[in-house]
Amino acid sequence: MTAGWRLHELAQMVGGRVEGDPDRCVRGIATLDVAGPDDLSFLTNVRYRPAAEASRAGAILVGPGVVVEGRDLVVAAEPYLALAELLDRMHPEKPPPAGVSPDARIEASATVGREASVGPFAVVGAGARIGDRVVIGAGAVIGEGSVLGDDTVLKPRVVVYPDTVVGARCLIHAGVVLGGDGFGFATSASTHRKVPQLGRVVVEDDVEIGANTTIDRGTLGETRIGRGTKIDNLVMVAHGAVIGPHGLLAAQTGVSGSTRIGSHVTMAGQSGAAGHLKIGDRVVVAAKSAVFSDVPDRSFVAGIPAVDHRAWKRSLALVKMLPEFRSRLRSLEERLASLEAKAKGEA
Repeated sequence: MTAGWRLHELAQMVGGRVEGDPDRCVRGIATLDVAGPDDLSFLTNVRYRPAAEASRAGAILVGPGVVVEGRDLVVAAEPYLALAELLDRMHPEKPPPAGVSPDARIEASATVGREASVGPFAVVGAGARIGDRVVIGAGAVIGEGSVLGDDTVLKPRVVVYPDTVVGARCLIHAGVVLGGDGFGFATSASTHRKVPQLGRVVVEDDVEIGANTTIDRGTLGETRIGRGTKIDNLVMVAHGAVIGPHGLLAAQTGVSGSTRIGSHVTMAGQSGAAGHLKIGDRVVVAAKSAVFSDVPDRSFVAGIPAVDHRAWKRSLALVKMLPEFRSRLRSLEERLASLEAKAKGEA
């Protein structure tokens, strides 16, 4: 067990400060509900303040202006970012040993950089170029002519089709398929003729791709994932799509072919975009929404079809009132029928 860290040391790591005892020692980080006196916990959302007040944590990481009475606090300008930094420092991931497993297969014309690690039963195809300190997990397949940039990590069973390019410092999780055939078929006389998919996938630097996500190669050109974009598990990016830099695509998002997505775009869980669209910079697409038309920069859209989120909220409010409107309409119809009957009787 580690000897632990004093609060002033942790605060220094994240450019923060201590309110309380700077020499209090903690040995790990835990959530508010399970933390004990030797743990640092964290309060990054005010809705959990009651849990913080009831927690047994020895100290709590908070943002500026947050007070938890009677507790030692580590105060950081961006507490969630500070939490990520502290977790990295306190629980560093141990890299696998450098070298090629005797059970791996590397074609003679492939090149493998310094201090790379190639796991058992991995396959590296002809002409592939593997950068320095790359990690290729067990059972991964790197197709011929593909490129993996320095410090990129492929977890087990990743499949990289031929001629795919992955930049530096990328993290590709288990089961990802990069460069599979796009879904392209020409239909005639009730039959479907496959259109050859001859393009490639390019993943720029500092991208993370979650488990079992698939990114298809273009029909003739590129499917491209921009620098710094983070993609969750079970996401589908179709052929010829372009995802701009620093985007966030949550689980089960789908992007259809040839759609262009700008920079810093967020697509929440189970959202989707139809093909051949343009989605501007800094757009937010709400969960379970479907985009069927172009979206201007800095829009926040929701619903099916996706519209401005304020219009969507107003429509939802009206939908909730429909039973009441129906009842009132029936009442008005009955009153009108009664008045009409009375008028006929008096005629």
